Amino acid sequence: MATTVRKNDITFTITTPEDVALDRKRHKTEPIPGTLTTVPRYPDPLKIYKLDASPYWWVRYFHKGKIYRKSTKTASKAKAFGIAKDFYNTIITGLHTKTRDEGVVTFAMVAEAMMKSKEAQMARKALTKITYSNTDYRLKKFILPNLGHRDIRSISYDDLEELLGMLSRQGIKGSTISGYMKIARSVFVHASKSKHITSIPHFPTVTSEHDARGYFTKEEYHTLLTRARELIGKRFEYRKLKDANGKELPGQYFAEGICADGRFINKTTITQELVDLIQFMTNSYVRPTDIKNLQHKHVTIVRKDHTYLRLNPPPTKGHKDPFVTMEKAVEVYERITEHNRSLDRDTGPEAYVFFPNFEKRDHALKMLERQFAVLMWDLGMGKGAKGESRTIYSLRHTCFMFRLMYGENIDLLTLARNGRTSPEMINKHYASQLTGEHNIDMLQSQRNRGKAA
Repeated sequence: MATTVRKNDITFTITTPEDVALDRKRHKTEPIPGTLTTVPRYPDPLKIYKLDASPYWWVRYFHKGKIYRKSTKTASKAKAFGIAKDFYNTIITGLHTKTRDEGVVTFAMVAEAMMKSKEAQMARKALTKITYSNTDYRLKKFILPNLGHRDIRSISYDDLEELLGMLSRQGIKGSTISGYMKIARSVFVHASKSKHITSIPHFPTVTSEHDARGYFTKEEYHTLLTRARELIGKRFEYRKLKDANGKELPGQYFAEGICADGRFINKTTITQELVDLIQFMTNSYVRPTDIKNLQHKHVTIVRKDHTYLRLNPPPTKGHKDPFVTMEKAVEVYERITEHNRSLDRDTGPEAYVFFPNFEKRDHALKMLERQFAVLMWDLGMGKGAKGESRTIYSLRHTCFMFRLMYGENIDLLTLARNGRTSPEMINKHYASQLTGEHNIDMLQSQRNRGKAA
């Protein structure tokens, strides 16, 4: 407590460090220590935090010496992250709108006009919604915060080189950086067509290798299935420990009850759905998005000369045609349906095939992704032979690779169309991994020239 002393008719107040700390507590608008959190995958100046003066999470953003803040009106941290992202996008848009001075054509103004043009393309089905959304997201994420306020006529090669360097420092892969730079260049192309600029500046070269898609060998695939079955019912925790200096380390998994240290993030229980996911994806060409959205009305069992499923899920990446599966997928689908029926889950036409009990489909997919991540950790198979990351998407890649390695007279065009992709993608990301040894029987085969030969 502060102490009052009177000497020679003068009153002195003696303040200790403890008094200062107590005084600071009275400033109820300051963040509570330990609650200041950066919004994942957004610029570091964007943070959420809690106050003594409010039960809700707050969001703030620093930009050029100015601070923007508001209450999220929610006590849920997950919801606060979503509101913070919207807040950030609103600020960025507002900052660029203020720069519409007479005679100034900002990069953001041209980008906005370009996106309106893309809206029209989307309306006439010349552009998919996912392509539009990805472009909009990448513009707001890194491009506009760096170039948006600039007069587009003043942006030079050096500025674009600086943008490229910033993207590189974020740890983004070369192929993704190339995507960001293509979007930036498309804004300049739009500016040129609108006669805001007379020439497009040179763009720095982005060197990126076409990453081979991670897949599982036949032996690894059987290992996945065996271990997934063994783990059913077991629970795992994801925690973030700290190093000797108190810095938080990347998260890691622990069997439930093994570790009580660090910050608890989430808990995952391995279920039968993991086994079904592995077998279904490896025999059906589906993407994880298809798994999320697949309903029973999208599935038809065909038993004729060949047995297979005809799948017609919602369009993905501009592809909408139905496709067919391997015969094994029929057995797996029937097993999934029976499993859901045994748990009194809906199996009607409108019900979802995987986790129909989860109304929020993003959550259903997240549960499968977490289970698969635990399996990769448990087996130490999170990285492939060339260092490529393995996720549930790798099961789709495995489906393609098995057809290329073990199928007879596989036609790339047919394979691509059935997999809702292009022959170029098949050749670039899958066929590029084939070696002569994978098809030694084909290489050593001989034409039948008759008995005389």
